[in-house]
Amino acid sequence: MSAEEAARLPHLLTRVDALRDAFPGDAEAAVQAAWIRAHYADEQPPTLNLITLLLFEHGVHRSADQVSQDLAILREES
Repeated sequence: MSAEEAARLPHLLTRVDALRDAFPGDAEAAVQAAWIRAHYADEQPPTLNLITLLLFEHGVHRSADQVSQDLAILREES
């Protein structure tokens, strides 16, 4: 994790509880990754590492490689 990611993480983690009920837990992996990216974007979208950590905070256990593949699917569909 980069220093920039580490600096952003505490703020993002404070939002997890407020967003927990809205998280699409039954959705496909790519949809969940897109949801995290959209709902945790402040001035910039979260990085792959931050998306992976935020997914974990929402109870989804995927590796960064898997999340990267999910995001690639989203790019292809766009």
